[in-house]
Amino acid sequence: MTLTGSCHCGAVKAVFETSKAPAELGVRECQCAFCRRHGAVNTSDPKGLFTVEAGAADLERYRFALRTADFLICRHCGVYFGAVIGEGDAMYSTVNVAGLAMKDFLSLERKPIVYDAEDTGSRVDRRTTKWTPTRFTDPDLAASYFGPH
Repeated sequence: MTLTGSCHCGAVKAVFETSKAPAELGVRECQCAFCRRHGAVNTSDPKGLFTVEAGAADLERYRFALRTADFLICRHCGVYFGAVIGEGDAMYSTVNVAGLAMKDFLSLERKPIVYDAEDTGSRVDRRTTKWTPTRFTDPDLAASYFGPH
């Protein structure tokens, strides 16, 4: 199954490939202040693929709390569309299906999730095993934009 979406202005486009139906993947609402303020509704598939079609001029990243992931925001319209951890060929994302207007997910029951008890190691482990493998269509973007800061 291939699902597509974009930010509000269309500068950032995304393709989410998965062998599972949206209902099988489910959606979750992280209860952190950032996700709550952005109305984030996330999903992921560790056996899928998330492709971000954007250039460096289109993306703003934001790190907070444990600083283990880059939260990706369109520089033009301000939509939060996902978070990524890793670098190069080993990147993983959670997909904000609300920010990308992926309609197949929007009517699903949302599961509230609280990750406050995680330490840095367990947060990184969860994200690299449960989030979706990710690539950027701009090859220079992945090499220069993500990773340790």
